[in-house]
Amino acid sequence: MRRRKTEEKMGSGKKKIEIRRVEKEGQRMVTFSKRRRGLFNKARQLRSLTGADIAILTFSPAGRPYTHGEPSFDALVDRYLNTAAAGEKAEEGCEAAAANHHRLNSWLDALQFDASDSIEDLEILKKGLEEIAAKVAEKIDDVFVDSLLV
Repeated sequence: MRRRKTEEKMGSGKKKIEIRRVEKEGQRMVTFSKRRRGLFNKARQLRSLTGADIAILTFSPAGRPYTHGEPSFDALVDRYLNTAAAGEKAEEGCEAAAANHHRLNSWLDALQFDASDSIEDLEILKKGLEEIAAKVAEKIDDVFVDSLLV
């Protein structure tokens, strides 16, 4: 009687293994080394297929760091840190500009005019306040555009 394919003995190709912690320390180090190489190879493949920049940092069970970067781990980490810092600065700038704008509006609301102020004095004050408001609005726009470019 012939066996069905599913009942036939498996070949010596890749076999599915259960993922669990390797208990013996020596075997664990060997497994880590093999898996690390496989991970770094997959990262190279991902880079070649998609053009993505990739940085991987992993620590061995003994605590030793291993890095891999496509194109360069250090360059990618520096780029990430600079981008994150620039994003935080832009966000802080937006918040500060919005606070200044709010403060200006509060000042404008708080201004009280005397009946004794001349029309000319009020027009000069109005012109100065309009210039300040325009500068604040321009600064808000600059900070907002800078935050979008980052």
